[in-house]
Amino acid sequence: MSFRAAIIDLGTNTFHILIFEWEGNQYKVLHKLQIPVKLGKGAFGTHTIKEDAYSRGIAAMIEFKTIIEQYKLAKIEVYGTSVLRNASNGAAFAKECESIINAPVHIIDGNREAEMIYAGVKRSVPLGREPHLIMDIGGGSVEFIIADEKTIFWRKSYEIGAARLIENFVVSDPMEDKSIHELEDFLEKELNALWTKTSKYQVSTLVGASGSFESLSSMEMEIYHSNSQSEHFLHHIVDMHHFEEIYHKVITSTQEELLRIPGLPAFRVEMMSVAFILMHYIIHRAQLKKMITSDYALKEGVMFTLMQEPLPVVRDLKIQ
Repeated sequence: MSFRAAIIDLGTNTFHILIFEWEGNQYKVLHKLQIPVKLGKGAFGTHTIKEDAYSRGIAAMIEFKTIIEQYKLAKIEVYGTSVLRNASNGAAFAKECESIINAPVHIIDGNREAEMIYAGVKRSVPLGREPHLIMDIGGGSVEFIIADEKTIFWRKSYEIGAARLIENFVVSDPMEDKSIHELEDFLEKELNALWTKTSKYQVSTLVGASGSFESLSSMEMEIYHSNSQSEHFLHHIVDMHHFEEIYHKVITSTQEELLRIPGLPAFRVEMMSVAFILMHYIIHRAQLKKMITSDYALKEGVMFTLMQEPLPVVRDLKIQ
């Protein structure tokens, strides 16, 4: 007997909906859509979702409702992340969303978010028995997970998402060296636990999930005419020389120039310089040698959990 479900991810920058059908271990995606809501724009200093962003979010939920009504669903799973965790009116926004789609909105903490990201990534990337550093750059937070195919060794969510950093730092157009160094100095201090754990577990590979990494993968394939090196096209191995070239192109370009880079969606342009500085600094500071981008992240993690995927073993989580 087959079942259908909808998964909605209320991200700080982008709202996602995924509708799928499954029977046993077999599944098929029926509908997939992302809407660049930018719910967190202007919210980090005031801890309040702004009126215009609030309206964009509600409009997206109404659009999702129209999509949902086309399918007979066994379940609707809705997850809210960083901006809903932190905004004073996040709970009110979630309540209004619940009334639109008649399903509860789960506002999850950063650790749970990291675990669901891992549940998706491990079905997209062959992690094997070697610890990998999984990284998901959101608008409000960034999740880090050190894990292999069976075990999460460490995970932590930091409130250093791209939209949040743009509000907290002077971001010029294009980025000036002074701004880049200030941001890197901040990351050095903020991510102290990350440097300790990547060294402890001898991590050499970064696995990037979600928007900014999807854009990196798309840019590399468009610019260098390279194809995904995954047999099933669920992940992409990034050439590190290409990454360095794209990084320098991104941080030296104005937003108008970024719009002309092949493979970079227009709605991601505003966040791209800061996201690439995050990627670049972490790769070099942690001395990572390889990068893979994952097609799956949180919403696919929820999907596999619904399909009764076993939860990961969690170890070494007492000291954050």
